[in-house]
Amino acid sequence: MPFPNDGAATVAPTLRGGVAVAAGDRGPRHGVPGLLYFDATACDRFATAMPSLIDSAKPLLLAHRGNSRAAPENTLPAFESALKLGVDLVELDYHHSADGVPVVFHDEELDRCTDACHVWGGTNQLLARRTWAELKQLDAGGWFGQAFRGTHIARLEEALRLICPRAGCMIERKSGDAATCVGLLRRLNVVDRCVVTGFDWPFLAECHHLAPELPLGALGTDILTPEHLAAARQVGARVIGWDNDYVTAEHVRLVHSAGFKAWVWTVDEPARAAELIAWGIDGLISNVPGAIKPATH
Repeated sequence: MPFPNDGAATVAPTLRGGVAVAAGDRGPRHGVPGLLYFDATACDRFATAMPSLIDSAKPLLLAHRGNSRAAPENTLPAFESALKLGVDLVELDYHHSADGVPVVFHDEELDRCTDACHVWGGTNQLLARRTWAELKQLDAGGWFGQAFRGTHIARLEEALRLICPRAGCMIERKSGDAATCVGLLRRLNVVDRCVVTGFDWPFLAECHHLAPELPLGALGTDILTPEHLAAARQVGARVIGWDNDYVTAEHVRLVHSAGFKAWVWTVDEPARAAELIAWGIDGLISNVPGAIKPATH
């Protein structure tokens, strides 16, 4: 079964002594060659001790890139706005800078959400080629509105220090190694306040190897199959986060029957949220959490 890998070509794993190995699978741009996928028993030991962050009896509301229709996405103002709405979790994305600093940003290129093209000239300004010292000089808010001019790109640590005392955090990794991510969460003592997610399932497997207690979410887009769920279990995921376009009542039933939590992205229509909740969805990720919140109560 090929592992979802952020749109890149994937390689089906083979089993060796109870451990599945994706030979030569490097992920989209940042995977690890020869990474091991650990057997399901490695994560099942922690199934009965899942944090309450995941185990909520009510549908969880997650703010996609913060309250991203009210403030510039993936910035501290967007996170603060979401927290004031009383969301259960704030979702964010992160990359590593050229010098290895985890920074909160969605795109590989800086063009859309900063003034990098103006500052440095030209287009297609790649985040990964810039150091943190360079990135922190950029304006990441002016593109959204004059009121946010001067907003800077946040380090992942800054974001977690803001979010985690008041809500959970869904961390979608775009680039960077597992050891740095796990080390940061442990240093800040927020392992039980975060769910690390990604389309790069080998990365999730490495996180699970380093921190079996860390809640993980396997993201995907396509019609969900039992093979997807078997693969997600092998990498240690406890949450299945799927594209709204593919989520049906049968999808939710399948996820629950395999013992996972079912989250869905991105849900911006209250009527659709109500339908998903009627099917038993466990988590709704939305750009407009304020509009979706009434449906979750």
